[in-house]
Amino acid sequence: MEDNPSTMSTDYNQETSACKQVYVSFQNVDTAQVAKRVEVFRLYSSRSNGVTRRNMKILITGGNGNIAQMITRNLNGKNGFEISNPSRKELNILSFDEVKKYLTMNHFDILVHTAIEGGRRTKEETGQVVYNNMLMMENLLFFSDKFKMIINFDSAAIYDRTTDILNRKEEDVFTIPKDYYGFSKYVIHQRGLQHDNFYNIRIFNIFHANEECNRFIKACFIAKQNNTDIIIHENKWFDFFYEDDFITLMMYYFNNVVSLENLQKTINVCYDKKYKLSDIAELILHDKSKIIIHNNDVLNNYSGNNTQLQKMGIQFIGLENSIQMYNNIFTSNI
Repeated sequence: MEDNPSTMSTDYNQETSACKQVYVSFQNVDTAQVAKRVEVFRLYSSRSNGVTRRNMKILITGGNGNIAQMITRNLNGKNGFEISNPSRKELNILSFDEVKKYLTMNHFDILVHTAIEGGRRTKEETGQVVYNNMLMMENLLFFSDKFKMIINFDSAAIYDRTTDILNRKEEDVFTIPKDYYGFSKYVIHQRGLQHDNFYNIRIFNIFHANEECNRFIKACFIAKQNNTDIIIHENKWFDFFYEDDFITLMMYYFNNVVSLENLQKTINVCYDKKYKLSDIAELILHDKSKIIIHNNDVLNNYSGNNTQLQKMGIQFIGLENSIQMYNNIFTSNI
């Protein structure tokens, strides 16, 4: 899911204590919005470019992770997609022999690599993060010719989170990240580009209604329910991307696996319009008095340029409409 501003920029003790009482209900979803979502999915699923859906087999690594679960939940068994997302116990991609055996016994059209170690600011990292992340990638790339397409989930950490990441284009990597996680992502990106069938999906932050209660957007909704404040320590420009739009993007890549038409090798997953954390909080709380900002002069932002994504011509819901949809499915029994 990538960087979480809530762990580095918000306080919400009361909201966290109420977390166990919060649940998600889909009974209140606006039917018009659901119809729009279904129509978008139908539109991009119809662009098969000659691919027979019965044969669209997808392997996702990191089966227990949020992104792997998100893709599987939304697409497995739909539009002809057959997804396998083995857990580490079922397939340890740190083991070359296990990867070889698994790919010898199973055929796939697409590899989606989500397995990763590190990336959390609250957890100390060592050089083992670099070694493990690179070893997993190399074990998979050894068998790259077995896939029509390899999708790697890149990270905005490649831009070096100690610097100001503001409206960065995909090629705007001005320094090499010094942290273990960011450095491993940098090396994997560079290595992967040596393969014609390798694509980098660069994530800033993906949000969804089932996310953890300590995520920034979920925390704002909990604060709204409890009529409590959101404290923003660093009021960054920060990119969020909604689950539904992320799935639409994934479908676009999957549906173009044969023609590879209009696919970007590396793409920033972000919207054109930019928001500060306080802007997003206001969209949710509708009350500026509940938003307390400690530092508004932030040097290290976290946002990207989406010009390349716009060139693909995909219809997205956008952040403001996504927050409205999120609001319609978020209820609390508090």
